[in-house]
Amino acid sequence: MDRLAPVTIHRESISHQIRERLLDRIACGQLQPGDRVVEARVAEEMSASSIPVREAIRELVAMGVLRSAPHRGAWVRQVSLPETIQAFQIRSVLEPLAVELAAPRFARQCRALRGVVRRIIQAAEQRDFASYQHHNQVFHRTIVEASGNHVLLRVWDALAFEVRTRFTMDYLTTVDPLVIAREHEPIVQALDRGAAAEAAALLRSHSNGLVEYLRDQAARWEATL
Repeated sequence: MDRLAPVTIHRESISHQIRERLLDRIACGQLQPGDRVVEARVAEEMSASSIPVREAIRELVAMGVLRSAPHRGAWVRQVSLPETIQAFQIRSVLEPLAVELAAPRFARQCRALRGVVRRIIQAAEQRDFASYQHHNQVFHRTIVEASGNHVLLRVWDALAFEVRTRFTMDYLTTVDPLVIAREHEPIVQALDRGAAAEAAALLRSHSNGLVEYLRDQAARWEATL
């Protein structure tokens, strides 16, 4: 059997990089619901041409991150807590499947993924939650991308904003972020050993922890009504 190519962290297209930077700004609160996203301003700030900016905005509209209307441009959409919970429920199913599909590529080939985990832990130690969110996203997307299932990746990408809202930022401030960050380490260790089922179970538990927190927040909110 031919040896599978090692997993690497790929350089993304300019439009993808712009999309991720806009998502980061939304996640950390620099862009609030209702704020306009102006193509010319984004292009200037990111030293890019209008074409990749337009593509990034169009992708974010398709994902439900932004809304747009003729003569009004695009603006940040408000995302609800129930929608965020639903997104994480879906992710907790998608990612274990991705792990099982990707496991042969990760066996003894986890150097890049370990580097991402180190950056997640460093961000947690510094309580830099915007950086934490960014590197956490890289970690999870790398696993999904390594599955080789393009439909799975498209579905997962469509959840990118929902799992990066203020609710997840609040979660990091109410728990020990270092404990959550270190949950990524045994996932990588299992992948490195080729233990797909163990890695999938660990990843499912990692996602479900956030789902339970968000459910508790929703119950508290409903109790005040």
